[in-house]
Amino acid sequence: MQKTSPEIVSTKQEEKIDSVKDEFISIVSHELRTPMSTIKGYLNMLLAGDAGSVSPQIRDVLTEMLLAIEREIRLVNGMLDISRLEAGRMPFTLKDDIDVVEQARLLIQSLIHSASEKKLSLILETPPDKLPKVQADNDKLIQVLINLVGNALKFTIKGSIKVSFYKKDEFVVTCVTDTGPGIPIDKQSHIFEKFSQASTKKTRISGGSGLGLYISKIIIEKLGGKIWLAESKIGAGAKFCFSLPQVNSPKAKEIANQVKSEEGP
Repeated sequence: MQKTSPEIVSTKQEEKIDSVKDEFISIVSHELRTPMSTIKGYLNMLLAGDAGSVSPQIRDVLTEMLLAIEREIRLVNGMLDISRLEAGRMPFTLKDDIDVVEQARLLIQSLIHSASEKKLSLILETPPDKLPKVQADNDKLIQVLINLVGNALKFTIKGSIKVSFYKKDEFVVTCVTDTGPGIPIDKQSHIFEKFSQASTKKTRISGGSGLGLYISKIIIEKLGGKIWLAESKIGAGAKFCFSLPQVNSPKAKEIANQVKSEEGP
């Protein structure tokens, strides 16, 4: 009777554990999201005065509670995204007419108020020549932009956040540059890992789930591009970039065929 290799048994056990863990995370995340959304709804009602007027002191407490529950909802949504992405259950709808510059412009418009409240400049640096359109899933692209620009806004105390673009070979590259605290050298090789924090407590004012960059990496690579930390210096900010294949490029065609084959007949 042929014996099973210990290495094979170990691998199968690890795969089973990972599968059970992912299923558990997915179930728990789903169960948590509904009550948290309900709590958020009631807090918004209280702040709107639907249950009567509230004093400034109580309003401050309710506002802090709302911010806390919103952070938890973002964490749960991130866990669900990871569960679906890692299991290959998140659908990708590719379009070949995506204008990255326009999508970034729309996002910046929606964040202008948040930036002005922190007295930060939010800059869209348009390229001198019109860039080719890219092949991407528009919703996923926006999610990545929100992760990068949102992180920059969250952690930058003064100065600016700039979104810029350039073309390289068959790709269009988008970069987000901030004047925030920067990322320590010993953290830079781990920032795209799950639950990784981009910096130390000394350089970060607000905490995060450590999921945004990890999710962004999975999305961008699924779309045929790459995401990387282009530069960073403590006290002088950071620059993140990601690439997407331009329409009808060899890479775009390869990804389109790959996504189509995963969808099945």
